[in-house]
Amino acid sequence: MNKSRIDRLSPLSGAAAVVIMVAGVLIFNYYEFLPPAEKLAGFFNNNAYGVYAGGYIASLSAFTLLWFAGSVRSVLAEREGGTGHLSTIAFGGGAAASVVLGVSFVGILTSGLRAGAAGGITPIGAVSLYDFYSQLTGQLLPIFMAVFIAATAAVSRRTKLFPAWFDGTSLIVVVGLLTPFAYMMLALAIAWLLVVSLWLYLRGASMGAPATAAEAV
Repeated sequence: MNKSRIDRLSPLSGAAAVVIMVAGVLIFNYYEFLPPAEKLAGFFNNNAYGVYAGGYIASLSAFTLLWFAGSVRSVLAEREGGTGHLSTIAFGGGAAASVVLGVSFVGILTSGLRAGAAGGITPIGAVSLYDFYSQLTGQLLPIFMAVFIAATAAVSRRTKLFPAWFDGTSLIVVVGLLTPFAYMMLALAIAWLLVVSLWLYLRGASMGAPATAAEAV
């Protein structure tokens, strides 16, 4: 079966999502948890361009993450066979994660726009937008990433898409993402995206044969 150039390169959209998001976060360059409102407003007003640029760039990762979720679904569905319900769940988790990611960084982008406007951003406005961003990325994003990772690992365990050790590690990451310390596990979830992206690209996993009925049980 011949694949188009887009099909061959699509798995790299996961790596692109990681690079774009990390670049945006580094440009934004503010990581304090629940900072004082006045301190945060001062940072935004003094770094309006960097805040805006970081939020804008990071928000673009939503595009590539959604593309990656579709690419992973294609590979999983081909392997899973049948109704492909786990593949659909994985795509739903990845798609939801991309929306949350985009919306959260739009909050940062908005902070930069307001800070660069006449009068700057107020402490209340700064802390409201920043806390909105923090809770989306620290609470809601991990939940949807857990769905994406768990469903992908479940298909892999049935079809041996990835090594057994990677499936086990994925499940550990899932458990961590569903705890109150999920924000600490996001680094591992991001690493998971990068590894899966490169693995699927290098191995050409979408060329694999669908699972047989016996394998899918």
